[in-house]
Amino acid sequence: MRNHSTRPNTALHQILEPDTGAACLPGGTPEPQDRDNPLVTLRREAHEEAAAEFGEPLLLGHLSEPGKPYTRLRYAAPLTRLGPPPVDPATGRTHIRVLATPEQALELFDWGPPAADQLAAVHQAHTRLGIPRAARQPLTELPDATDLTTW
Repeated sequence: MRNHSTRPNTALHQILEPDTGAACLPGGTPEPQDRDNPLVTLRREAHEEAAAEFGEPLLLGHLSEPGKPYTRLRYAAPLTRLGPPPVDPATGRTHIRVLATPEQALELFDWGPPAADQLAAVHQAHTRLGIPRAARQPLTELPDATDLTTW
């Protein structure tokens, strides 16, 4: 379903596993060609998993898990373009791409108590990026390819 409004896109871009419907955000593990640069990893993973291109990212913070040897970085950025849905090279599957408000994303992810801090960070990013808050609407599947600056 296409959103025909002229307001900027203010929702979160998520991907859904095609066989389970589980929600996830594009991301993954750094690879040697990323040169230990998390933004290079972010851009590569977003392109591989969702054919997504985005503007200047803003670091929201990080999540650590007890007993895990890594930290997950969280960024916000204006989504500017989508290509046709790609086959994820890591899984061989094509994800379903949807837009959801930050509140809807938290419902889908069921992140528990840490979610309140993440939601606050997302709304702070909206302010810093000059993007208005998204109004709640049904989840919107993204088209095959589009320039999102006019979507």
